[in-house]
Amino acid sequence: MAAIMPRKKIRICVIGAGAAGLCAARHLSHDLESFEPAIFEQNITIGGTWVYNDNVGIDNNNYPIHSSIYKNLRTNIPLKLMNFPDFQSMDQKRPSCGTHEQVLNYLHDYANHFKLFQYIKFNTKIQSIKPQMSNENWQQTTFRVTIKHLITQIIEDKIFDAIIICNGHYSTPKIPVIIGIETFSGDSMHSHDYRTPQKYIKKNVIVLGAGPSGIDIGIEISDYAQHVYLSHNNTRLTSVLPLNMTQVQGIESINGNNFTLNDGTIIIADALIYCTGYYFTFPFLTDECQIKVIDNYVTPLYKHLINIEHPKMAIVGIPSQVIPFPLFHYQVQYFLGLLLNRVILPSKDKMLEDVKLNNGKYPHKLSHNQWEYNDYFANAVGVDKLPLFYKNGYNAIHTLRSTNVLQYKDSEIVVKDDGETVHINI
Repeated sequence: MAAIMPRKKIRICVIGAGAAGLCAARHLSHDLESFEPAIFEQNITIGGTWVYNDNVGIDNNNYPIHSSIYKNLRTNIPLKLMNFPDFQSMDQKRPSCGTHEQVLNYLHDYANHFKLFQYIKFNTKIQSIKPQMSNENWQQTTFRVTIKHLITQIIEDKIFDAIIICNGHYSTPKIPVIIGIETFSGDSMHSHDYRTPQKYIKKNVIVLGAGPSGIDIGIEISDYAQHVYLSHNNTRLTSVLPLNMTQVQGIESINGNNFTLNDGTIIIADALIYCTGYYFTFPFLTDECQIKVIDNYVTPLYKHLINIEHPKMAIVGIPSQVIPFPLFHYQVQYFLGLLLNRVILPSKDKMLEDVKLNNGKYPHKLSHNQWEYNDYFANAVGVDKLPLFYKNGYNAIHTLRSTNVLQYKDSEIVVKDDGETVHINI
């Protein structure tokens, strides 16, 4: 009787050991008969963007500091809703929204619980990834990965069967070009480099951008500044704001300390903080990977995840306005299902049609479509859907935030015994 040959394991390269990379490691390590995981992390610890650093600029390895976390940052989603579905240890009810230290501690608990550290190689930087095709059959593609070991400076190439990119998307600041900015003699920075509010004592500050960071930083520095101007072109916020915080139009031009707004108003300011978002960057992807970033749209990705040109490559965490950790949970399992032939992709033409449908002003924004998105992946791989309290809690906190931006983070979150009903109490 012929001996049964062991099945060849699928060698997986995971880039980054933040929340998404840890999620990938968790599910890969759950099936070590099928997968051989290697997680590469440039820094000396896990956590990615959740690792607070007092410093700005460059790190000890002469690379840009990755984290955009500021000292007093609190989540804008209740901790209860930020849990991975299979590890729900954050159960704080009030204040519902927590600190970045709590989230980082949770990620360490997650990594320890699932015994993930053994798969992570720290102080390693991915320099390039190049696909190696075989007879135009994507299932036979492998990837040559060039890795730099930052302590020894040794560079080596390794071959992997699949790539999971989890490099984070809040580290490369997007700074708009403003006419006359070179004439401004005051302090200016991107929120990426913001850490504490004390430097704005008695200053008139313009915060450009009214996303979560713009609103939160504006509110924080209002305790110190003479006045804060929240400059944006979005629909006006209806919530009560600090008495010394005013919503104004976006900036048209600057002349010295005079800021001309889009409605012609001129205001005088001593400092400018750009809360204008971040660029998606993948400097390690060679041209052969065929991933492009056009006006911050990462393409061509099926379901914001699978590289259509090389489907054994996935980029986790692209969608915005979502609860991130649960989304990672479903994206990763879908991709692993694809590698195990448990998921069948549509034709390339149909996948490209999916890409075209998403090509709007905010192509990766999911918001209230995230639940259908998560369910699509759950159904495809046959795993439990996200419990309904996530959706109901997200909707409830979203409503409260729009009407009470000053107090919603201190609210109490109560999930009823049915696992669905959620009350948010001020």
